[in-house]
Amino acid sequence: MSKRTTRTLRASLWVAAAVLCCLSAAMLIDANKREAKTAEQQNVGDPGTTGSIKHMRWCGAAPWCN
Repeated sequence: MSKRTTRTLRASLWVAAAVLCCLSAAMLIDANKREAKTAEQQNVGDPGTTGSIKHMRWCGAAPWCN
């Protein structure tokens, strides 16, 4: 192989590696967004999130607890 062919192959490998890296990063970002969206949807009916139930003080059987 000539030097030019070797350089061309090497350059195309670098480009392919860069494209693969960017594609992987984009897929990871998309997966994280979907996971956050799913977590938000699961908390829709959560009383702690919606504020439909007042928070209680948990002090057990302590004498100072009213």
